[in-house]
Amino acid sequence: MKALHAAAWLCVISITLSAQNLRVVNAASLSSGSVAPGSIITIFGTKLTSGVASAADAAKPPSTLGGVTVSIGGSAAALFYVSPTQINAVANPATPPGSQTVTVTSATGTQTGSVTISTTAAAGLFSLTGAGTRDGAVVNALTGGLMNFSTQTSNQPTYLELFATGLNSAPSVTIGGVAAQVTFSGPAGWAAGLEQINVIVPSSVAGAGRVPVVITANGQASNTVQIVVLPPATQSEFPGDQDNHARARELAALAYIPGSSSVLSTDENDDVVRVIDVSARKVTHVIALPQGAAPVGVAVNAAGTMAVVAESGRGMAAILNLSTYSVTAEVTVGAGPTAVAISGSRAVVVNQDADSVTVFNLTSPTPATVGVGRGPAGVAVDAAGNAYVTNEDDGTVSVIALSATPSVTKTITLGASSLRPEAIAVNAGTAYITVPAAGPDGMVIVLNLATGVTTTIRANPDRSGGSSDVAISASNVYFANQTGGSVSVLPLNSTTIASVKVDLGARAMAIDTNDNLLVVSNEGTGTLVLVSLSSNTVTGRINAVQTGPGDQNDHGDHNNATNLPVIVSMTPTSAKGGATFALTITGTNFTGATAVNFGGNGNGNRGSDFTVSKISVNSTGTQLTATVSLDASAKPGTRIVSVTTPNGDSTDKGVGAAVFMVTP
Repeated sequence: MKALHAAAWLCVISITLSAQNLRVVNAASLSSGSVAPGSIITIFGTKLTSGVASAADAAKPPSTLGGVTVSIGGSAAALFYVSPTQINAVANPATPPGSQTVTVTSATGTQTGSVTISTTAAAGLFSLTGAGTRDGAVVNALTGGLMNFSTQTSNQPTYLELFATGLNSAPSVTIGGVAAQVTFSGPAGWAAGLEQINVIVPSSVAGAGRVPVVITANGQASNTVQIVVLPPATQSEFPGDQDNHARARELAALAYIPGSSSVLSTDENDDVVRVIDVSARKVTHVIALPQGAAPVGVAVNAAGTMAVVAESGRGMAAILNLSTYSVTAEVTVGAGPTAVAISGSRAVVVNQDADSVTVFNLTSPTPATVGVGRGPAGVAVDAAGNAYVTNEDDGTVSVIALSATPSVTKTITLGASSLRPEAIAVNAGTAYITVPAAGPDGMVIVLNLATGVTTTIRANPDRSGGSSDVAISASNVYFANQTGGSVSVLPLNSTTIASVKVDLGARAMAIDTNDNLLVVSNEGTGTLVLVSLSSNTVTGRINAVQTGPGDQNDHGDHNNATNLPVIVSMTPTSAKGGATFALTITGTNFTGATAVNFGGNGNGNRGSDFTVSKISVNSTGTQLTATVSLDASAKPGTRIVSVTTPNGDSTDKGVGAAVFMVTP
């Protein structure tokens, strides 16, 4: 339990955002608006104090910390953490409701602001990122494991612990839109203002994959966080998988390559993009991304020549050349990029942790950043050059004009502030927006983009869980019901919805116009299910995580990708401490190299005693030269050399060509 508590506490104190004058938010969700008395809050500002200090006892935080005091409506707040740009505190439970003055006093002076105190303010769920989005601070109560959960633990139902603040009434919890039984709700006990909710993972969501978790109290929905629900070990794509253990291969996004019979499938755990031939029903190429990329969004340009991948783990977007099956560049975007769309030659990347969108040209990527609403999740573009971004934790859509200087031209409120919109698709002035956390009947908002008028449909007639992705063909709108393992079909000229059973965890979809198919990516089973656009029946399946016979649940796909840099030889292969030398490395795929790394020697040394400069790569990407200076204090021993490129870190395929020796 101590490890769990430490992880959750770090989520409270490690958040850093751009400073604004006394902006007060719920510390878990980072959502503006009202906050509950007794809840943990974060105050953002500038020159709040001159130093940094943390409370020694989280259960009994002081009212003065590092010379800083905070009062809200005249009531002293208890302080966890103070810094020049951020203060984490607990609003006094006795703080009166209504608009209250916030006063921060320190050696740098006194600053004031305001906040609304409300006993019905939305509670906040803590996330592992500290941004209130993506991976939830959710723990298996028995094993202490994070993020990846089976519905069974030691042959018993799996109990999860969620951490929240601002919870002033009994909560309800949904996982992928399915109600989860709450077995406990109350103070966590080890940190003031921190609350714990224990729930049982519903057996019906087994194999659903990455799904939203939301708590609702006082009629107000919290921010959305995510967990991954694994399939039963007996239904896994790899024999020998164990319950509650993260898999090396986890399907995420899907995109069709126009003019072909192929789709791109991203794998957020293996850090690859697989090219899958739908007609041949097999994986034909594997494109490696840098380790830790966690690709969860992908889009292809209309010509079918380039793609953009959202690397959620790196705050980057990778540009792919679909002729060479390689990464040509990485573009720095914002924190937590999760979705991407392409309009002409411009890419639009949604940065969920940063509440922004990054727009750049595919061939000359100079990024422009546009602020949107809280927790942006999905994006779609239209033929008029507009992008539509769903703001999950605001219940709004930002309309962005993709002009020379992109800007938000309108913000559309979808209705109740507790709606948590996710995926969006646009057709003839109408947007279809999924709300997967809203309940088991697949709530979808139909938005008239001209008038802002919305209607609501229930897209999952099976009532097996919320609808996640949405795709539109010439005649139908399709909704992926992730927890139900099905796809709903809504004709564009009708209100009658039909259901097609696919496989576990129907997470993403793409329309293959060449083969007249809907391609459905099923995270739970690792398969692509092919559905005829004419008959809406299943016509085939493709194993999307195994590229050859005997493939294992490992990172073999990434480590053997043809675009991965490979070191064939290196000169010199040794040097004494204090030496400066010219390094030459030969091999393949070194284009765009940004670093040469001298790795560990088994004694904790990670190459800090090497300084590398003047990196240069020849036009074919087969030779790299650099100047290397070795500290005189460097300890003798071996180092493993790697080259960092947009196509990942190099390997030597195990032949020992990347071994460097520091000699006595």
